[in-house]
Amino acid sequence: MSDLISWLKEIYDAAKKGEFEWKPLYPNNMPCNEEEGLYTDMVFKDGSKYTYLKYTIEYGYRCDKEGLSHPEEGIKYYILHELRLNNLEEVIEIPEPADDFDWDDKMANLVNQYGRFRYVFDDEETAKCVVAHELLMMIYPYTHLLTKEELVEWRRYIEEKK
Repeated sequence: MSDLISWLKEIYDAAKKGEFEWKPLYPNNMPCNEEEGLYTDMVFKDGSKYTYLKYTIEYGYRCDKEGLSHPEEGIKYYILHELRLNNLEEVIEIPEPADDFDWDDKMANLVNQYGRFRYVFDDEETAKCVVAHELLMMIYPYTHLLTKEELVEWRRYIEEKK
């Protein structure tokens, strides 16, 4: 089995299960800071390289005319972002949260990088469902790279999962 079809199956399975590990998002990955959202991240092997993918759901609060936010009123919006890093030489991971931020750890700062804006939602569950859908949509541009034999295997795999 080629690396490509293995990678597509891994993405498909992750999206269909929808059981991502959502982690609390703290500024600078420090729990002493107030939680500002959630994130899930994953790494896929792409040939000899890796792709890092992170979805962040940022909490949004009502903001008044003076530009002041009002977190005391509760979360009003759930803002979805996507960060994708391709062609990585090694697997990267955001370290566990700690109250002493390690400024020398280049991966610790990834928690502060949200990536590109995707959508704004009224509820967290819808945002999480869209993450699963986005992963499924990520698959289809790659299927044109499959050989005829791999395409047959791919279609059989999808049928078995239904």
